[in-house]
Amino acid sequence: MRETNFIKQKKDNWIELERTMRSTQPEPEKLNDLFVQITDDLSYSRTFYPNRSVRVYLNGLAQQIFYSIYKNRRTTRGGFLSFWSKGLPGIMYRSRYELFLGMLLFWVPFIVGVLSGLMGEDGEFARMLMGDDYIEMTINNIESGDPMGVYKDDGIFTMFTYLFLNNLLVSFRYFALGVFLTMGSVVSLVFFGMYVGAFQFFFWEQGELVPSILGIWTHGSVEIPAAILAGVAGIVMGKGLVFPGTYSRMQAFVITAKKGVKIMIGVIPMILFAAFLEAFITRLTDTPDILRGSFITFNLCWILWYFLIRPYRLNTMNFDKHLPLIAITAAISAGGLFGALFLMGVEGAWLFGMIGFPVAMFIVIMAYEVFGLFQEMPDVEEEEEQLQPEREGALRFDLIKTAGEIFKDTFVVYGKNLGRNIGTAFATAGIFLGLVLLLGNGEPSDLFTFPAFELRSIQESPFGFLGMFFSFLFDGGIVDVVKSFLQFFNYDGAFLSPFFFANTLVYSLLAYISLRALKTSYVLSNPSETLKTGFWTQAGDFMKVLVPIGGMNVLLAMGNLNGFFIFLLFLTIPIFLFWTAVMVLEDKNPFTALGRTFNLFFTRMGNSIGLYLLLGLITFMVFLLIYSPALLFVLQNFGFNVATEQEGMDQLLVVCLAFSAQVLFGLMFPLVTMGFGLLYYSQVEIRDAKSLFEKVSRIGTGKRLRGLEREG
Repeated sequence: MRETNFIKQKKDNWIELERTMRSTQPEPEKLNDLFVQITDDLSYSRTFYPNRSVRVYLNGLAQQIFYSIYKNRRTTRGGFLSFWSKGLPGIMYRSRYELFLGMLLFWVPFIVGVLSGLMGEDGEFARMLMGDDYIEMTINNIESGDPMGVYKDDGIFTMFTYLFLNNLLVSFRYFALGVFLTMGSVVSLVFFGMYVGAFQFFFWEQGELVPSILGIWTHGSVEIPAAILAGVAGIVMGKGLVFPGTYSRMQAFVITAKKGVKIMIGVIPMILFAAFLEAFITRLTDTPDILRGSFITFNLCWILWYFLIRPYRLNTMNFDKHLPLIAITAAISAGGLFGALFLMGVEGAWLFGMIGFPVAMFIVIMAYEVFGLFQEMPDVEEEEEQLQPEREGALRFDLIKTAGEIFKDTFVVYGKNLGRNIGTAFATAGIFLGLVLLLGNGEPSDLFTFPAFELRSIQESPFGFLGMFFSFLFDGGIVDVVKSFLQFFNYDGAFLSPFFFANTLVYSLLAYISLRALKTSYVLSNPSETLKTGFWTQAGDFMKVLVPIGGMNVLLAMGNLNGFFIFLLFLTIPIFLFWTAVMVLEDKNPFTALGRTFNLFFTRMGNSIGLYLLLGLITFMVFLLIYSPALLFVLQNFGFNVATEQEGMDQLLVVCLAFSAQVLFGLMFPLVTMGFGLLYYSQVEIRDAKSLFEKVSRIGTGKRLRGLEREG
């Protein structure tokens, strides 16, 4: 049917629809019938008139009527109950891997906290985490015969209110810190697990393990899972920023943030219940031990059932078939734990056996999940997950992009090569450390030093992990961190420094491999392009990269003689990186590439500088977030476990920290390099209009349908 005939035949219906839409009280049935008709017409126009204005007009009408129908839609009366019975369990099922990660992030540091207390001096590790005042108060309570006296303060209702608000603030902090690319929630859970482990070991050291478990875990059996779930909610929220998939990063964040908020809604009643238990029930220490132990096990079991077993029952077909075997396996494991502890003469072995049952259930269920033993039903996605992606999954190299768009696409191409980037980072870290230790003079501790960091400052800060960064800013801690960065570029020996050779080689490798991966993606999206192969060809290309990367290191080495060269390096880093990208992506030699670099880089210099600042800012933030807290925490804790006279272990610690820091450099430098590679393609489009000329050359050669150009 010709377009004019189609319009004549259907225009009366469209006019009637517009008239109906303008009425104050449109008839629902009539509106529904017209909506069905308009969607049929829209489908027809998309097929036969894809590039005509009639399709745009019909699409606008369909959107208006859809909004008119659903804008005042009310939720069902059972919406509240549906959220708790199906909605939240459904979210927990889709977040099961994050839940497993959250449990690992708590229990592994918990064990480390116990071992830290076991291997250190009496009470020293617990004092470092909890402070001298709290430890002395607890020791006084133990000596007076009431280890749990801290939970028997007067003002029971005031205590309940304070506990609820405090725990709510702490849990919200664990959740909110997930916005820092999930790492805030991750580190918070690690510290929390370490704290609880050290706390429990302290009571074991005082001979009060069972009374402490029966007292602390009366409310802790609800409070601790609530804190873990808050951290899981933060990880779920931050996941959208790290792995947006085919959505835009903001759209992915909106989706995952909604999930995280819903999990936090489920956590709030647990926090309220835990505060009630801590204020009203924990103080009842005269209750028989078997009753308190059963109550703790009951709490752990219902949490396990609601947040793990029920989600699997609702979302897998054959979970019930495996449930008896899972329960039997967990019971045998708990019984084996009880028997082993009983034979070892551990006090309260029966209590560990009871508590161990729900923990073993969780481990077995996750093992089933890992090995794919549950047959999944079709996963019905939530409404917000049905959004259409805002961009194509394939990366576009033929568009003119702003610095923000290039910054966003950098994470896309980096994520597609994540495995390669991680492997390269570890390999180059090994090369760097091997060269420095081989060519350098002295022990590892003479080449690398790391500042100490007080763990207690994190616990004392009302903002916890986030408050640590304020202490960096105002207490000089950030200066120590920057010094830790700069020691990896220590060119005291100028061009004879082992760091000079190691950095030139390592960063040339990182730049070449990351740009080669970017070029591979470009060739796959452009079949007319080819990619050079062969060992010697690639070796020659790598040798070219040594020129600009070596140039940056030369300026850095000269900076030891005059600070002007450091300032010059800071200004010229984007030019050096862009020069590297031009050489690899255009297969040019360093000299011809340099002229091409200036032509392209200054075509729209604001774009280049904007990208440089964005990438520099994100790199600096990642170093502050990961390197400072995480590595310094490992230093403090691991060094605590190693006796000072064990010089070899101390040197090994320095090597491990230096290797970890260099891995982080190896992960971030490809991100920056790929960003400038993507900038190159955008600048080429501005300067040369390559894709535009290609499109012009194809005019008249496209496929046509009924005389019309098909919609791309």
